[in-house]
Parts: sequence; structure tokens; C-alpha cells
Amino acid sequence: MTLKDLLASAVYRDYVLALDAHLEHQRFDHDAAVEPVIVALHEGWLEHAGTTPIAVHALITTERLQTFNYIAQKLVAFSEAEGGADNIVNEAANLHMPIGHLVEYLVLRDESSDITAYLRKIRMPSARAYAARVSKMFRAASMDLPGSG
Repeated sequence: MTLKDLLASAVYRDYVLALDAHLEHQRFDHDAAVEPVIVALHEGWLEHAGTTPIAVHALITTERLQTFNYIAQKLVAFSEAEGGADNIVNEAANLHMPIGHLVEYLVLRDESSDITAYLRKIRMPSARAYAARVSKMFRAASMDLPGSG
């Protein structure tokens, strides 16, 4: 399975529809085109993380609510209000949006992986501080569920 196959799959499309319903303040453009440049970027991230589209497929079928919670926490923490001095405009999310979050989730879930090293490979600014924040979000995403943590 390639990333393009995953993005076109019924399982992924269903995941995005359910994620859209789960998120309170995020709009989705379900008709947005799959952009080759973004697919190529995410394929690189998958490679840096040592994972595959098959692993992402398995994740969204087995840990749906946990990933919803993780993505929701990140959107709340890192979204900026519209307008202001920088004239920020929050566009509707497209089918690609969850992929980066799901790759991070897979890295965080694998206790032998180093989230900070992964973030440095993808050139994330302030990788160590970001890693600390998302690690807490990852733990909270699992702890919020009945019978976990």
C-alpha cells in the first residue's frame, strides 16, 4: 500500500469523516485534491519515522479514538486565532492533515523510537520543546479512555 492508496481508501476517508465530526473547531474540505507535493513530503516523514502507510492504516482502525484525542489536543494547543497583526487565515483542513499527526503518534507509541530525533530529521524548529509537549499530549490521549492508563 502506498500513501496515495491510503489517502484514497474507504477506511481512511471514513476516518477523516469521523475525525471531522469529533473536532469542534476544525473544518474539513473533503473534496480537496490529493496534492503530489504533500504526498511526497509525508512519504519522507514516514521514511524518517521508520514506518509505512500500512502501519498508519492499522493505527486508524485500532486506535481511532486515541488518535482523535491526540489530534484534537494538538489543534487546540497550536492553532492561532484568525486575523491579528499577521492576518492569519485558518483554511479548512484537507485529507492530508491527519497524516503528520498520525506519523508522530506512531513514533511516540514505539517506545524504542526517539521523537526528538525524528523531529530533527524533518527539521521541526525547537524539536526538543515540541517533543516534550506532544509526548504529554500522547499520554493524555490514551489516559482519557475508559480502561486505559
